[in-house]
Amino acid sequence: MPAEFFETLSNNAIPPIYRFFNGKDWVESTSGNRIAIQSPVDGSVVGEIQVVTPSEIDEALTRNVDAQKKWEATPLNVRVKIVHLAADWVMHYLDYLAVLLAREVGKTISEAKSEIKRTAELTDYFADEVQSIRGETLDSDNFPGYDKGRIAVIERVAHGVVLAIAPFNYPVNLAGSKIAPALLMGNSVVFKPPTQGCISGLHLTRIFQKAGVPEGVISCLTGGGQEIGSYLVSHPKVTMVAFTGSSDTGMAIARIAPMKPLLFECGGNNATIVFPDADMNLTATEIIKGGFSYAGQRCTAIKYVMGTQGVLDQLLPVVLKEMEETTNLAGPVITVQVAENIEKIIKDSVAQGAKVAVGGHRKDAYIEPTILTHVTPSMNIVSTEVFGPVISFIAVGDMDEAANIVNGQRFGLQACVFTKDEGTGLKYAKLLDVGTVQINGSPQRGPDHFPFLGVKQSGVGVQGVRYSLEAMSRIKPVVINKPQ
Repeated sequence: MPAEFFETLSNNAIPPIYRFFNGKDWVESTSGNRIAIQSPVDGSVVGEIQVVTPSEIDEALTRNVDAQKKWEATPLNVRVKIVHLAADWVMHYLDYLAVLLAREVGKTISEAKSEIKRTAELTDYFADEVQSIRGETLDSDNFPGYDKGRIAVIERVAHGVVLAIAPFNYPVNLAGSKIAPALLMGNSVVFKPPTQGCISGLHLTRIFQKAGVPEGVISCLTGGGQEIGSYLVSHPKVTMVAFTGSSDTGMAIARIAPMKPLLFECGGNNATIVFPDADMNLTATEIIKGGFSYAGQRCTAIKYVMGTQGVLDQLLPVVLKEMEETTNLAGPVITVQVAENIEKIIKDSVAQGAKVAVGGHRKDAYIEPTILTHVTPSMNIVSTEVFGPVISFIAVGDMDEAANIVNGQRFGLQACVFTKDEGTGLKYAKLLDVGTVQINGSPQRGPDHFPFLGVKQSGVGVQGVRYSLEAMSRIKPVVINKPQ
C-alpha cells in the first residue's frame, strides 16, 4: 500500500509535514523553518517541506563522500539490479504518484501519468545501457615517433558526489534523469528537488532508498533555492553539478562552481519557421501541442512562429480553428504570481503594437492560451522566455531574416522547421545556431536515447541515455610503461 511504503516521509497529518532525507534517516530540520506548498490548481496546501541548515547539509555531504567509494566498488550488476527495482517501484505506484504530481504542480492526470511512466522507462533504459559502457586500451606506437612499449588502459570512473537539481515542471522525470545515471556510474547523489515539486521529489528519493541504494549514497535536501542553493553548489564536497532550470540561474551556478563538471539544461525560447510549402494542418497541430502543452511551461515549448506575411495569413486561421475544436488546452501555471507576470508581458506587448488573436486573459493561476500577432523582433516578448501558454507570430521578409532572428537570441535550445521538402529542411537547419533542429515536428526532449543539448545560454554538455551516463563519469588512463 502507498501509505505504508511512503509512511516515513511525513507526520501523516492533514496537510502533512514532510521530512528530508539526510542519507540515513528521514528527519525534520533543526531550523524549525518550513515552506508550505500550495497547489496551483486550487490554492490548497499540499504539504509543508523542511528548510535545512548549513550544518545539516555538511552532515549529509559527509555521508555522501564516505559512502561513495564503496558504492563505486559495488559490482555493476548489483547497481543495475537496484536501479531496475527502483523503476519497477515507480511503475507500481504510477497512479498514486500521478495524483500527487498533478495536485502539486498543476498538471492534468494524463500529463502526470505520462511523466511518471516516462521516468520508469528511462530509469530502466539507463540500467540496460550502462552495461555497454566500456573502457579501451591504446598502444604508444600509434603516434609518430613512438615505438611499442607503452599501453594506456583507459577506464571510466565516477566524479564523486553529484549534486542533482531538478525543476518544478518535471520534478520526477528530470530528477530521475540525473539520479539514475549518476548512481549507475558509481557516484553518490545529493538531490535538491525544486520547491514546488519537492514533495514528488521526496517520494522518488524514498523509492531509490527502498530499492536498495545504501546508506549515504543518496540524500535529499530541501528548501528554497535562495536558502540553500548557493551553499550546495559551492560546497567543496560536491564534485559535479547537474541542473535543469532557467538560464539566469544556470549562469549564477556556473559562477560559483568553478572547475566542477557541469551538465545544464536551461532556457529555450524556441522558434518555429514555416516555409510556404508547409502542410498547414500538420504545422498548426504541432504549434498548438508545442506551445500549450503543460501551459507552455517547458524549456522545449514553442514561443514564436515566423514566416512571410502570406504564409502566416494562411496558417493563423488553421491554428485558431483547431484551438476552438480542442478542449482543455492548458491548465494553470505554477503560481498566481507567475500568471500575473505573464499577463503583464501580454499587456506590455499589446502596448507596443501586438494584437491578441485569441486568449490574453487571466483568472487566478490560469492564463488563457494566447496567440499574439503583429509582433516584431524588437519587442521584449521575443527575447524573453515566457514560461506560459503564449505564442507570438512574427512576419519576416524571407527565411534568412528568420534565421538571423533565431541566431541573435541568447537562447539556443531547439528550433523547428516546417516544409514538405526535407532537403530544404536539412539545408536550412545548418543555418540555425541551436542544439537541435526538428523538421516537421515540435521541439521536444526525446526519444530519451537521442542527444539533447543547448548552445549559448541554453545549456552545457549533452544529455540522452548514453550521453548522460558518460557525462556522469570521467576517463582515467593508467599507462603501463615497458609492459613485461
